[in-house]
Amino acid sequence: GIGAEPKSRVMNTTAPTWECQELSQASVDATVAAIRADVMQNGARSPYGRFIHPDFVATGRSFVSRTYIAMQVEDDKKDQIPIVVLEYLGRRNGFFQDGLFHSSAYMGEEDRFIQNGDIRIRVVSSATDEFATMVQPDFLLAILSVFLVWVVLWSYMGSFFLGSVSMFQIIVSMPVGALIYKVLGIDYFEFLHILVIYLVLGIGADDVFVLLDTFRHLADTDAPLEEDGRYPRDTLFKIVEKTWMRTASAIFNTSFTTAMAFVSCSGSKAMPMRTCGWYAAITIILNYVFTITFTPAVMVIWHKYIQGKRCCCPQLTLRPEGKMAVDGAKREEKKLNCVEVFLEKAYIPSMQWKVGRVRPVPIAVALAMLGVAAQGVYFASRLTPPRTEEVWFPDNHMLLEISEFMGSSFNTPAYDGYTVIEILLGIEGLDASEIDVYYPGEKSGKVVFDKSFDLSTREAQDFVLETCEKLKELPCDLDGCDNAGYGTLMLKTDSASDSCFLRDFKAWSNGTLPTGAAFLPQLNVFRDTAYAQAYTGEVLQKEVDYKKDIGIVGGELRFAVIKIRSTMAETTPFSRGQEVSELLQEFVKRRRAAAPPSAKSVAYAGFVFAGFDLSTELLNGLFSGCAIAVPIAFIVLLASTRNIVLSIYAVFSVGAIVLCVLGFCKSAMDWDLGIGEAIAGVIVIGYSVDYVVHLAHIYCEAKHVGLQKRGERAEFAVRNMGSTVFAGAITTAGSGAVMFFCFFYFFFKMAVLICVTIMYSFMFSLGFFMPLVWLIGPQGDAGDLGACIR
Repeated sequence: GIGAEPKSRVMNTTAPTWECQELSQASVDATVAAIRADVMQNGARSPYGRFIHPDFVATGRSFVSRTYIAMQVEDDKKDQIPIVVLEYLGRRNGFFQDGLFHSSAYMGEEDRFIQNGDIRIRVVSSATDEFATMVQPDFLLAILSVFLVWVVLWSYMGSFFLGSVSMFQIIVSMPVGALIYKVLGIDYFEFLHILVIYLVLGIGADDVFVLLDTFRHLADTDAPLEEDGRYPRDTLFKIVEKTWMRTASAIFNTSFTTAMAFVSCSGSKAMPMRTCGWYAAITIILNYVFTITFTPAVMVIWHKYIQGKRCCCPQLTLRPEGKMAVDGAKREEKKLNCVEVFLEKAYIPSMQWKVGRVRPVPIAVALAMLGVAAQGVYFASRLTPPRTEEVWFPDNHMLLEISEFMGSSFNTPAYDGYTVIEILLGIEGLDASEIDVYYPGEKSGKVVFDKSFDLSTREAQDFVLETCEKLKELPCDLDGCDNAGYGTLMLKTDSASDSCFLRDFKAWSNGTLPTGAAFLPQLNVFRDTAYAQAYTGEVLQKEVDYKKDIGIVGGELRFAVIKIRSTMAETTPFSRGQEVSELLQEFVKRRRAAAPPSAKSVAYAGFVFAGFDLSTELLNGLFSGCAIAVPIAFIVLLASTRNIVLSIYAVFSVGAIVLCVLGFCKSAMDWDLGIGEAIAGVIVIGYSVDYVVHLAHIYCEAKHVGLQKRGERAEFAVRNMGSTVFAGAITTAGSGAVMFFCFFYFFFKMAVLICVTIMYSFMFSLGFFMPLVWLIGPQGDAGDLGACIR
């Protein structure tokens, strides 16, 4: 009824009842008339404004309304309330619904509502932890990714045994990595760590492919067989030894550069980002260690007992010894897979084809990829910080943009949607020494008060009053300030939009502030007895509490707070809000410079600024990751190839890949440089180096087998590593593509960015780097560091 106070109800979550008394039309009409009269008289102050649309006063109708239900339930059952309500409406969490692997009960129709009889309903509950509920099904999708990568391993290797053992090795690296992670004293796992599973699957498979393909190529070139069979012990030992030497170096280059890209996250202050980087780096290093220790032993067992046998579980009996080919003898014909056929029949011949002394195909392909790189640079330069809030849920999720919906659909005061900004006095900092960095919510730290803070002097009082006035009139012509017509940071309304405790104390004291020993006792009386609403307008009344804003601790004034209702909306995105934050930084800096010694501790605060700090930290992490990973990639390339020319070509290719992926975010997806993109940027750096590094390393390796000309060395690189690059691309993109079916939009972004990164890495490795070395690659001792030193 009108004016009735909301009452708590005890809800039976196992057998709820939904019956309610149907009101007569006369009762409804009377209630509507009473609400309309109250809203017409009291405007935004009416308690019924939150239940009706702004047009209600004019039309007498509200196409939207809402109901508050306060439930009294046991703590361990509070999360069941929204489930019971949603199930009554026909919605529930479930697998293979709404085109997703696992959908949420909160997913409505396109307008985020669901139909129930003659009305459409949208449910919001403070008991809902949608992140905790939905992250587990997304984690289960990793099982599908494991299966798909295992299928590719089995298919490419042609061995159920090798594929299964390789997958076992990759999977084992994760719990072993978690154990090392724990031993190092890191006790933090977040939903972001799920990404590591998808990342390691592709990287681990790539390592195994390099080892196996190197073994096969060396066997074909160094010890060809006339008839199939196992190698003699000594011959097998030499092949495995040479395979290990070449593979250990090649995989180290990619593993080290990728791991360092993730280690670059260790400087981030954002704990999920930092710890995810550590965990990813540990698992990548473990995969490298397993690949050069465990996998060669498995490969020897496979060659001696299983190779060529079609059964999944053959008898472990020694295969017959093969007959070694001699000069002039017909060798065993090597079976090429479809990728190798393409490389042998189409790619290599087209790259080798000459018209006179010119190779037209490499020139055309390299120029085309330069054009791709140019557009990547252009669109990457147009990336901006987020223009809208970060999106975590699908478009039809009921909780998405709920604040904006509530603000625009109901007759609530417009100022409710604007940020309250606080100026803090007397607080020197925060002692975080006892805070667990991995679980900061368990302890909040200790406030460090400024021991010299004292407002009992006239000088300090004048400074505070002046600060209040300057804050009121602080100009703001930034996009983040919605202040058309008056241009200040503070919201201008008919009633006061600020709270200055000292000004109010002065008015309470009949216009004269006490000083010296009389100041604190009278301030204490004011703090305990003054009615804040008598000095503050309705715009800020709910935010002002003198007992909290005037901090008397242990009988001493330790801190105080000045507040304003700003013109910055609570939903202001980072790109605009950060500018307002910088405006306040400058204001605080000027006030500190003007402050007397007893009031030097001046700071600003606001809940929305914490989100801006996180975004800033993630963006800084992206740029620092690039600043660390790219030089490291160049150093590793230079150390492994010992060729300055080849290293420059490779690093240029890696840079082009990173810029093209970031440009894709803008050109194809119209994304901003937000949280997801900043996190993905580090992943992009890690993935972008792999294929180019593999090809650069094997190009240099060609010199050690007697190949001097660039065409011969390029052909050798493609023939030995081309199919490996393709298989690695398929497994990595395939493992990442599984995230397209995840619930969280963040994982969808990761799927897009991983697949696009692999696409550009593949394109630039075989479509730019290789054509470039075919045309102007180093030959002989050109660019060789050893030759330069000599």
